[in-house]
Amino acid sequence: MRAEAGTSANTFRVHSFSYLRAAACLAIVLLHTVFCAVSLFPEEASATQALLSNIVVNNMMWAVPCFLMVSGALLLNPERPVTVKKCLTKYIPRMLIALVVFCLLFRALEILVNHEPVHAETLLSGFYEIFSGTSWSHVWYLYLMIGIYLLLPFYHKIASNSTAGELRYLMIVYVIFLSLVPVLKTFGISVGFYICVSAIYPFYLFCGYALRQGVWRVNRGLGLLLFLLIGTAAVVLFTVLKENGTIKAAGVFYGYSSIFVILQSIGVFTLFGCAADKTGAPRKEKSPGIFGKFVLEIDKCSFGIYLIHMIFVRGILKHTKLHPYGAGSPFVLIGLTLGIFLVSFILTWILKKIPGVKKIL
Repeated sequence: MRAEAGTSANTFRVHSFSYLRAAACLAIVLLHTVFCAVSLFPEEASATQALLSNIVVNNMMWAVPCFLMVSGALLLNPERPVTVKKCLTKYIPRMLIALVVFCLLFRALEILVNHEPVHAETLLSGFYEIFSGTSWSHVWYLYLMIGIYLLLPFYHKIASNSTAGELRYLMIVYVIFLSLVPVLKTFGISVGFYICVSAIYPFYLFCGYALRQGVWRVNRGLGLLLFLLIGTAAVVLFTVLKENGTIKAAGVFYGYSSIFVILQSIGVFTLFGCAADKTGAPRKEKSPGIFGKFVLEIDKCSFGIYLIHMIFVRGILKHTKLHPYGAGSPFVLIGLTLGIFLVSFILTWILKKIPGVKKIL
């Protein structure tokens, strides 16, 4: 998902960002495919299959945060002008158009598949779903980005005019109140202190910017060992504890605000070479080879892949006789994920050749 809304300036093109976005896009397809499989076929999956499926799903939660971190690294760059006018005339309209077009498309598909009668109320229901946010679940990202873009000029001013210490302070406050405090509440510890921010997502913008600019310096080894492995091990542990009934409110341990997902996201971000090196400077870029160029094409289509892939996920798992937990599992799920990802990429690549459509995808 090219969350920076159609960036075309070569000045800001970073291959490591593209590689990370392509990997995150694949992770999202895997997350949604496995989640739909375990949700739609709970009786067919054995206890072990269900547990492994939930472990996979919960360990792919770093994907959206990494998209936001890349966006923060790009859009909060002081050298990149971000104005209210640009957000209102370029970034937000793109998200709104994509939201309207795809929500109506998804509603039309539901009418067709479910053989619903076509009348005024049915057609208007699509617009109601857009307003109420009750369309297909994965379009929540579009609402998120609209909210991000509305405040982006102010986030940009904060990043551009803050010292390194001030940025570190801001991110620490975010983590304490939006990640750690909710964990205390699950253990019955009441906390009366709060900040007037309801979601963790802006933290990821500032985190990506801070890592890229060297405000926080995390090398690849530290990112892999201290962040990625610890975060992943913790997510696995709390998924197991949730599945065997040891704990109930486990979402705080593997949701987007989870401290462990934050650690995973930082680990993945640094592992792909997106963070500054030990001197605080951006890492040197290598010219992409044949495979690298293919990955760059995937990145260009990542937003379209994100929007389109759920059509195939839902269509195959809900309306075919494919049983993901039958013979051949987990290879069925792996093949299904890769197939959906590839088909969604090819379809997006073709659609982007159509005048007008490219601006949406």
